[in-house]
Amino acid sequence: MKRLLSANRLLFLFYLTGCFLFFELNYRYGYRFMEQYSLFLFRADFLMELLGQPGGFNEYITAFITQFFLLPFFAAGSLAVLSGGIAGFFHLFIRRCGANVSVMAAIAPVFLFWIYPAESIASVVAALPGTGVALGYACIKRPVVRRLCGFAFLLAAYVLAAPAHLLAAALIVVYEVSAGGKARIAAAAGLLLWGLAIPLLAMRTAYVLPVREAFLGKHLYHPEYPIPASFGYTWCSFPLAALLACTLRRQKKVFRQEWMNAAAPMLLLAIIMGGLAFYKQHPLEQAYRYDWYARQQQWEKITAHAARHPVKDKDALVYVNLAYAYTGRFNEALMRIPQIGEEGFIPHDPKTRLGLIEASEVAWLVNHTNAAQRFAFTGVLSAQRCVQPRLMKRLVETYLVNEEYQVAGKYIRILESSLFYSRWAREQRPLLNPGKAASTDWIAQRRRLNPVTDNNYDLTKALPNALAFLIDDHPENKRAFEYGMGYLLIYKDLKPFMHYMNLLKEKGEPLPVLYQEAICMYYSAVESNPEAFRSYAIHPKVYGRFQSYLKEAQRLSPTLLSRQYGDTYYYYAQFIQPPKRQNR
Repeated sequence: MKRLLSANRLLFLFYLTGCFLFFELNYRYGYRFMEQYSLFLFRADFLMELLGQPGGFNEYITAFITQFFLLPFFAAGSLAVLSGGIAGFFHLFIRRCGANVSVMAAIAPVFLFWIYPAESIASVVAALPGTGVALGYACIKRPVVRRLCGFAFLLAAYVLAAPAHLLAAALIVVYEVSAGGKARIAAAAGLLLWGLAIPLLAMRTAYVLPVREAFLGKHLYHPEYPIPASFGYTWCSFPLAALLACTLRRQKKVFRQEWMNAAAPMLLLAIIMGGLAFYKQHPLEQAYRYDWYARQQQWEKITAHAARHPVKDKDALVYVNLAYAYTGRFNEALMRIPQIGEEGFIPHDPKTRLGLIEASEVAWLVNHTNAAQRFAFTGVLSAQRCVQPRLMKRLVETYLVNEEYQVAGKYIRILESSLFYSRWAREQRPLLNPGKAASTDWIAQRRRLNPVTDNNYDLTKALPNALAFLIDDHPENKRAFEYGMGYLLIYKDLKPFMHYMNLLKEKGEPLPVLYQEAICMYYSAVESNPEAFRSYAIHPKVYGRFQSYLKEAQRLSPTLLSRQYGDTYYYYAQFIQPPKRQNR
């Protein structure tokens, strides 16, 4: 027994360490992004609102824990502790069922939390009281008292942490059935029916809820998304594992202690090492990383990371282009990054949380305040509890720019009740004074660039036209101009591009190297007009490199040309196929 206890402690330590490393290495930025799904408020009405819903206390604890995901290592540490607690409760429960097995049997179902990480830790938090209630039930020795407590335990689990009552009911059935006897089987059936009946009774009496929310609680998963199959796999694995352990508990050859003591640690270590070595990161982990840097206004970190690692998806590319725009290197980097067209500048018709955040960021960049506000507001409404703290900050900023001080004050009051946003909110409160707001530089600058034309184009559906309105209203809107010219160059629309180059020439503004290269290409391949070409005062080095390219293009292969001229617009114009345009 002492050897088994020592081996179990070693296995448990291995699991906690591996769990922490797995989530930290593979989902660090994904869980930091998850912090935006809900907002924890230190207010009594916030608690009372949640307690008025089935599983509300579970959501309260989930939001409390999730707010700390902004801190380094906290997400991985909390997931290790939560899943470790679930495994510990489950192992003790199996022991109470009479199966003297290694903790490895209890850890096995918890590994499904690795394979199927959810959009919220609500299901992990709910599984802890689910296994805890089953363990508490199994620890009561007197049958009558135990069964009476079982009815009360399941009701409490439903009210506080639905759907924990479903997991607890399933495990209680395993406990009673494994002992055999008609009385215990009848008790198991009664408790299972009670667990299934509680939501149906609740939705007809105490709550007004659809069936899904009545059984699973309101915030376990986003109400507009289907319940993933992984939820069923994970939660069903616990009663199945317990049933298997109880069925085979008398098979000494299967559960020989000496074998388990020797093989279980090595097996667990191999599984953990395999998970760390071969399990792929979340497909959006790079985009989540860049989103985190953007929240901190650390645009240089995005450009530095993108310079070392290939950009894996369109969401990450949006942030890379944003970062180069904020650091003043958009024109310099446009041809050095593989571009995919419009969706690399702004998501097309965004509906996901990440897409709405990106759309709001781009609209804010190009000084389209109303569009930034609209995307932020939609993102707030689409969040799990209709709150999204990061986009609430954007709403405060846009309402201040638009002089809607009462609405801005409402969101400031909400954020002041939070932990990590309260300081920022307090700093914005003086700006509710119109005079103070008008004299604040960033507000005054954005008000000067606010559109004056009635622009009915959506940035995410008609990017060039929407940008054209912004540029026509305010030619000094540098970032909108760069994004607009970038779009035209990516799609090789050189004639409208030259229209804007004529405007720059008239104002006597210097042309970036990228624009000069495009002008060289235009007068070489589209329109032959030496006099007009000379009026642009192309830098001799740019023109000389272009002439060198024309000579080398006749004798070198595209691969060799790419090595020497792959960062130029004339190479792009000749050899790179432009992306397809979005359907409008």
